[in-house]
Amino acid sequence: MPSLRSFRLGSESNYRQIAHHGKRVHAASLTMQWIESPDGVCRFCFLARKKNGSAVYRNRCRRILRPIFFGKAPTIPAPVWAMIIVNDKEGEMTSERLHKASRKIFEKMGWV
Repeated sequence: MPSLRSFRLGSESNYRQIAHHGKRVHAASLTMQWIESPDGVCRFCFLARKKNGSAVYRNRCRRILRPIFFGKAPTIPAPVWAMIIVNDKEGEMTSERLHKASRKIFEKMGWV
């Protein structure tokens, strides 16, 4: 089994490539912007903006989302590079909401 770090999107140029050329999928609490993987490996980055909450909140969002998406990566039929953006403010976000939004994104992408 590959390490979890192998599913991380590495550089700023990769983020820009996704932001510029990526397609979007929306759920209530999350937005995923993605492109087909140029290297054949699923890679993800998680973006929780400063305007949404404190550093503790942003880190918590990433801690919740990493195992959800990294765990799904080996079963994805067509690998993607994806940027997952948290839309909820600090007061609205719960772990359950992020799990539910993740499942909704998986359904929309056909990864169920």
